[in-house]
Amino acid sequence: MRNRMSLVIAMMTAIVISAVIVVAAGNMVQEEVPEGPAFGRDMALRHLLESHAELAGLGNPSMIRTPWHEESLTPEGWVGANTVQYTKGEWTVTVFNPVVLEPVYSVEIEFTGSPNIVWKGTVDQDGNVSTIESSM
Repeated sequence: MRNRMSLVIAMMTAIVISAVIVVAAGNMVQEEVPEGPAFGRDMALRHLLESHAELAGLGNPSMIRTPWHEESLTPEGWVGANTVQYTKGEWTVTVFNPVVLEPVYSVEIEFTGSPNIVWKGTVDQDGNVSTIESSM
């Protein structure tokens, strides 16, 4: 009888531990890495905000749950290049890229709040960011 009880307790423990692991895994917040122009947008924003300590209070708009408003600025029938503009609150991010296998994204970021920010740069497929112009 004792062995049966021990077996039942061991099985119940295994089930409870498995359930806890599944629930914990489901609750983990993982940062999604977007593809395409949104990748260029997010890498450039991360670079800008991490490179300037004075901007730390702004927070990264890509980490806010409300979605970006996305608008294609590419003229209809245009081939070979793509331009997408993202807006959210006081942020506007415009991403241009050639339509090739591994594009380098040209990114322009504008923040119309305080401090007013204009940033231009590039993002390659590895997430390397180069600043071309920056004013605050």
